Amino acid sequence: MKTFSTILFCLALSFAKAQKPIDTLISYITFENLKSYNKGYGTSIDRPIGTGAFTNIADRAALQIKMAKLENSFRWPDGSPIDFSNRGSMGGKTGIVDCYTLKHPATKEKVTLYVDPYHTDSTFYIPEGLILVTPDILAKEIAPHLTKIEEIDAASDPFLDQKDAMNLELKYISMKIGIGAFLDRDNLRKVMTDTQADNNLKNYLLNRYILHKFYAMGKNFNNAKAYAYQNMKADFKKFQINHPNVESGNVKINLNE
Repeated sequence: MKTFSTILFCLALSFAKAQKPIDTLISYITFENLKSYNKGYGTSIDRPIGTGAFTNIADRAALQIKMAKLENSFRWPDGSPIDFSNRGSMGGKTGIVDCYTLKHPATKEKVTLYVDPYHTDSTFYIPEGLILVTPDILAKEIAPHLTKIEEIDAASDPFLDQKDAMNLELKYISMKIGIGAFLDRDNLRKVMTDTQADNNLKNYLLNRYILHKFYAMGKNFNNAKAYAYQNMKADFKKFQINHPNVESGNVKINLNE
């Protein structure tokens, strides 16, 4: 009986620790190893936030993601987004430090945030005067984008009619999170490496997969990866009906395995 009880306890613990999809989405957009408050962290020039964005400036994708994490991680205490556009630079103990003057849009409260883009912290903290983004805050912010994806889905021919809308949503995901978080090799490899299928078709299916995985995670669906894959199958069927003459190579076979 004791062994059985131990098994039940371990199972319960594993479920308790399991992240919900929107929690995983938050982990994508925020700093890793982020703790609670630590006095002076980020608000003192001697204790800047080490984003490490400029440690390898040639890697544009990594630079963009690291800089995005600064904006994505924190909010005002009422959940309002933060405007990081007011930036200057000055010398600090660690070298050149970026200085952001943050101003609350309603209360006009100000917080000065110091950021070191040349060094990377191993542990991050929430600066005083700000809060960490929460699932509820993120859900509210991305709701318009999820609605837009629903509108794209509802189109009779998204490939032709919703190109601009898809590109805008993909740009948002790329800048906010990074596309890499939504690429599942086992679901995409055979489609994307098919040398006979039309490149426009392959790119379309890839883009739709990314949008649907983002949608599923934003809606907190249990298996975002499976949702994206099933919708990629449905997108391909709709594409074939609308564009029967486009070469699909082995995509039909691979998506029906």
